[in-house]
Amino acid sequence: MDLITTAIARARGIDKDELAALVATGEIWRFTRGAYYTGEHPRALAVRAQIVAAVCGPTTTVCRRTAAWLWGLDVLPPGKDAHDWPVELLVPAGDRTRPRRPGCRAYEADVPPSDVTQLGGVMITTQERTALDCARFLPRLEAVAALDQFLRRQVAVEALWSRAAALAGRRNARRLRETLWLADAGAQAPSESWTRVLIVDVGLPRPRTQIPVVLPSGAEVFVDMGYQRFQVGVEYDGERYHSSSEDRAHDAWRRAQLRECGWTLVVVRKSDVLSNPADYLELLTQKLRERGWQPSERQLTLVLMRLRMLRNREARLRRYAA
Repeated sequence: MDLITTAIARARGIDKDELAALVATGEIWRFTRGAYYTGEHPRALAVRAQIVAAVCGPTTTVCRRTAAWLWGLDVLPPGKDAHDWPVELLVPAGDRTRPRRPGCRAYEADVPPSDVTQLGGVMITTQERTALDCARFLPRLEAVAALDQFLRRQVAVEALWSRAAALAGRRNARRLRETLWLADAGAQAPSESWTRVLIVDVGLPRPRTQIPVVLPSGAEVFVDMGYQRFQVGVEYDGERYHSSSEDRAHDAWRRAQLRECGWTLVVVRKSDVLSNPADYLELLTQKLRERGWQPSERQLTLVLMRLRMLRNREARLRRYAA
């Protein structure tokens, strides 16, 4: 760990003015008063977590989104850079040494030893505890997307349900249960999780994920999510895998093959999910009804009311931003 304190610097013959000069030239980075980092990539979240662990001592545990990042999962809010995200910590309830350093965010909680492990020299919540905290405290769409990722990592949903039962009556216990009910390990990306949750929330039937279809060519493909009974699918086109001319040509061929098999598809993009989900949800409602879905009058009224809510930006933010 390339961390030095003022005392260590003084012992090496480096005075306060020399330290300030090294900071000014960018040769070292000042983490907080009396603590300096001399290695590479000082703004990286993993590096800052290591620094915090070294400075704050063994009573602090890295948690929530920061812990998920260290476990290799990106559950940061859309558009947020890990270099700017604070190191999130759990500290014992009533601890007078609670960190108040820039770039840190501390939460009080008594953490049992079984929920803590060491990763890369950092005390961190286990994958199960991190999944539980993300599901309990993140905003709805992000919470489900985070939990989907942990389930793909083989975190046992049964264990999380058991722990959720023990938290009944505690803060965000209901949110945790709803997140667990919505979770699905079949989602291949957070954007697919968001797409699916919005479908369920608007009042449409819950879609199945990763539906296998054998194409006329003999190849087997998987529809991101949808309804095998009605042969209606929903596919999310992310920028990473659906932007190049080769990607678009493959998508066109694949979807033409799916249409030959009787499928109709609703294609969703990032702007649809983040800015105007009502459009693709309305189209999906139409496709399902054309293919035989027969909602009750009450169900249909509910769908229409929720579509109207989603068209209102302020109402949508109240529902999903907190």
